[in-house]
Amino acid sequence: MSLRTLKWCLAATVCCFAAATIYLSYVIVERQTALHNVSRYNAAWTVSQGVSEFMRLEHRLAAYALPGRNVSTDELRLRLDIMFSRLDLFESESESVGHERSLRHFIESDPSHAATIGNLREALQAVEVLIANPPVTVADATAALAILEPLDAQLTALAAKAASHGASLAGEDQTALQRLHGLFTALAVGLILCGVALIVLLLSQNGLLTRAQDRLRNLADRLQATTRSLQAQNERFDAALENMSQALCTFDRGGRLAVFNERFAALTGLPEDELSGATTEEIIERSAVGAYPTAFQQISTRQRPLVKQKRGALFTQELEDGRAFSVSHEPLPDGGWLATYEDISERRRAEARIAHMAHHDPLTDLPNRTLFQERLDASLARSQGEEGRTAVFLLDLDGFKDVNDTLGHHAGDELLKVVAKRLQSSTGAKRMAARIGGDEFAVLDETADGAEANLEFARRLIAFLSCPYAFEGKQIDIGVSVGIADHAEETGHPDDLLKRADLALYQAKADGKGRARLFEPAMDAHLLVRKAFEADLRAALQRGEISVHYQPLLDTATRSICGYEALMRWQHPTRGWVSPAEFIPVAEDTGLIDALGEWVMRHALQEAAGWPDHFTVAVNLSAVQFRGATLSRMVMSALAAAGISPGRLHLEITESVLLAASEQTLSTLHQLKELGVRIAMDDFGTGYSSLSYLRCFPFDTIKIDQSFVRDLSTGPEALSVVQLIISLGASLGMETTAEGVETEAQYACLQALGCTHMQGYLFGRPKPASELGHVGAGMPQDGTPDSGPSQTLLAGQGH
Repeated sequence: MSLRTLKWCLAATVCCFAAATIYLSYVIVERQTALHNVSRYNAAWTVSQGVSEFMRLEHRLAAYALPGRNVSTDELRLRLDIMFSRLDLFESESESVGHERSLRHFIESDPSHAATIGNLREALQAVEVLIANPPVTVADATAALAILEPLDAQLTALAAKAASHGASLAGEDQTALQRLHGLFTALAVGLILCGVALIVLLLSQNGLLTRAQDRLRNLADRLQATTRSLQAQNERFDAALENMSQALCTFDRGGRLAVFNERFAALTGLPEDELSGATTEEIIERSAVGAYPTAFQQISTRQRPLVKQKRGALFTQELEDGRAFSVSHEPLPDGGWLATYEDISERRRAEARIAHMAHHDPLTDLPNRTLFQERLDASLARSQGEEGRTAVFLLDLDGFKDVNDTLGHHAGDELLKVVAKRLQSSTGAKRMAARIGGDEFAVLDETADGAEANLEFARRLIAFLSCPYAFEGKQIDIGVSVGIADHAEETGHPDDLLKRADLALYQAKADGKGRARLFEPAMDAHLLVRKAFEADLRAALQRGEISVHYQPLLDTATRSICGYEALMRWQHPTRGWVSPAEFIPVAEDTGLIDALGEWVMRHALQEAAGWPDHFTVAVNLSAVQFRGATLSRMVMSALAAAGISPGRLHLEITESVLLAASEQTLSTLHQLKELGVRIAMDDFGTGYSSLSYLRCFPFDTIKIDQSFVRDLSTGPEALSVVQLIISLGASLGMETTAEGVETEAQYACLQALGCTHMQGYLFGRPKPASELGHVGAGMPQDGTPDSGPSQTLLAGQGH
């Protein structure tokens, strides 16, 4: 070959190289475009991610609707915001990003895709309305699920089409890449003289192809992971469905069972493989093989009209076996329906027990005051204008308190149970027996036959209930008093009838107990007198009619006054001097004793503050004052206000204070003792258990009742009792005070027996503080009793 030819060949080769280089540049651009088009496959991934987020939203809503949920409202809002972000990506109109352009191309490729996206936005907006404002209820979450459920199938179909679309695009790009690869190979053979440059370029292109294949593999892996996530979501949904406390079922628009759990299968009595896809009629037909209809058979009779009318309802169905179910039936937008069945049998039984407890006495199981009042109201309403039709019997046990005190409250409770059984067996079906409190019972007779018949029935009750009772080998004897009130035209109100029966009972007990009394109008007049007396007593303190008189207390050894006992007195403007034995019980019954007791306490301490420092003042306390928790604070306040030493105050209590022996009573006594106040047991020896109370509390003083002192000179038994009490006090380190000392012989005898203190008319009568005079006032120098009118003292307060 000549040089010229060689030059032309070289020139031709250079031209070919230049042409090949230009063409190679064009091929490189084509390959970059092909590789960039791979991003179009992300349309399937984006759609699948949107479906996954939709499933997560449904799962969170389902979990929120379950009992014991651990899903917050904020988490629901977060899931909903994510779905709105996905929806915005689906609807993006940008033309600058290839991925969004490809996604937009996919959505616009089929009108059904855009319709699905539109349905999704409407559903999400409806759900946003339900959960926008807290608190989100279970009903809101359930409604949201119902709105989203129809989109499950549409979004799944959209994801499948997106995957198919991505696969089609991948095939097209693969074919293009194979064609370009052939061109590269031809250029390599034709331009072998280009050598290393072309080989390096081809190797570079091969590297690009390898990375593109890696991206395709990664995309496939992500699609598989999404599939596994959807499977996990379905498994969690199944687990939640099976762990619901209610039975659940969903029937499609064709009337076939689509979704159900094990509890629903149990309602039908059929295995799960026979239920799937079955209609309601098929389920009933297959389950109707036993002797009794299944729960679903009995409930479906109420649901069939709801299915036909396509309306929801919430109702309760009672079954033949005694069970009860709460059924929630709701139609679905696609024409099907969803129902839940909750077994509320135990709840019904609990409600029945609560209702029974609210109207029955827990100890005797008799109707209580509430139920008795309701029956009485209804009976009087029915018997308006029918004179004598309704009668009320009030019964009170005589001697029941002694049973509690001697045998304990357990024996008292057992006795009340037996009394209740006897009473119930005596009343029969026409009458209603009830326990209205403590040892008080009542009988309601709605067919009373008149006064004589009522009295005869009451006498039979008294005879039967008064028969001896046996408890742990011991015989218990109690009595019964009965008060009777008939319905009359002027007693149309139940409270009036009960009040009259109570008045009759009060009169029966006053007549000697163990009796039955019919209400009489005179009893009502007596009640009016009592009410007027109470009103006068309430105003007595404000009008200054209450005063305090003081009876001297003497030291036996020196026969000198060492203190006074404060005694309450009431001088009424028209009644004159009213005995404490009359007004103290009324004050205790009406609660006035607290105000009167505090006034006496403060007044006596203020008076005592002006006495010599060694003088004491004794104040009596009622058992009623110990019922509250303020007695000790009141005493402390009165001592502080008077500026007197606590050791100068003696508080006298009777056996009645310790009869209940509650923790609060003993606590109050110990608080007073720790304060430095001295405590005395008044009227010692008159109660059957006085000795036992000396073990309950360390008293400072024992006061010997005046009944024993009065008989000292005439009865050897009284002398023995007094001697025993004084010896007992000395052995226990307690002082003894004799009440009612009226003669020198009584004084000498008590002094010889070792009694430490005395009080009585021999030394002075109770007087106002202004008449006490100087030290020793109240006792003449010759030792003779003071003159003056006798005043009746408080029961148990000396003489």
